[in-house]
Amino acid sequence: MIGQVGQTQLSLLGSVQPKGNQPVQTLETTNETDTIDVETTDSDSIVYDKYGHTEVFGINVGHSLLANQFSEEDVKRWKQISQEQGPLRIIFDEMAGVEATTGYSTKVSMNFFDFCYLAEKGKMVNPQNALSSDEAQQQIQSKNWFTFFKNTTVNGKGIDVQDAMQHLDILQRCYEMGLINNRGGLMSEDELRATINKQKYDEQRAFLEKQYAKDLETKELEVNSLEKAKQAYNDSI
Repeated sequence: MIGQVGQTQLSLLGSVQPKGNQPVQTLETTNETDTIDVETTDSDSIVYDKYGHTEVFGINVGHSLLANQFSEEDVKRWKQISQEQGPLRIIFDEMAGVEATTGYSTKVSMNFFDFCYLAEKGKMVNPQNALSSDEAQQQIQSKNWFTFFKNTTVNGKGIDVQDAMQHLDILQRCYEMGLINNRGGLMSEDELRATINKQKYDEQRAFLEKQYAKDLETKELEVNSLEKAKQAYNDSI
């Protein structure tokens, strides 16, 4: 279990940079700022148990809402991050309000695997909650993460504070994507579901509007063609 105490001074934050050769604990990110990806995993790789948990490639990913978008390589890596209680898992637990002694969250938070997927994709999730780069850094600086990591233990041992600090670039990205709500915590499962449903609605609406405009154009061409045929007939009489 993770023992956690402390509030922050981010004297090291200014030097925080994404790593070039990323170890297993580090999420890979992109610079894209679009919406949530819509690529899907082969449905044969996804199994749901009687408790509503989802298994992807034989790995239990809990109540994930985005399991159909996970790759086998990614989900295995995220499982290892979770099991080893690395910096990203520690950051997730802190933002999700997970109690060190009980392992239960004091907040209603999104799924860890969904968090990893969205953080790695680096795409816009909720524009209403999204912060600018400066605003995001101010939010991070308001908590003394250095002291927090210094007082954090995993299985009774301290962690590599300098390494943990280098993972805060992921947290900044989460603020910039709107992955953190206006209450200062990670999006809840319901908030993420609402965001996904709204995106699907907007995409469907855009498709129908485009189809309607196309049908209208086709009908207009047909009417014009009919009018020309009528005129040609009248001229021939």
